[in-house]
Amino acid sequence: MKLEDLVKIGVGSIFLAKEKMQELIEEAKKRGELTEKEAEELINEMKKESEEKLEEIRKMIKDEVKKQLDELGVATKEDIKRIEEKIEKLNVQK
Repeated sequence: MKLEDLVKIGVGSIFLAKEKMQELIEEAKKRGELTEKEAEELINEMKKESEEKLEEIRKMIKDEVKKQLDELGVATKEDIKRIEEKIEKLNVQK
């Protein structure tokens, strides 16, 4: 399975879970099992957790892309900056 597929599955499941939780919260609110304030707090907590999970996924993707680029030997911004600085020093020395 490709990384892209894993990301789609992860993000999709987060959004499905979020939608299902919102439905359950609304149903509980209608049945009087939750107050408006409690429902709002649960929804806010759920949003926060979803954002944290998405950030984890973003970090995993970033780390994996960096790893793959390193394995391929592709120069990073830092590598290019170091080379530019060396060139600049050499030009100054002339």
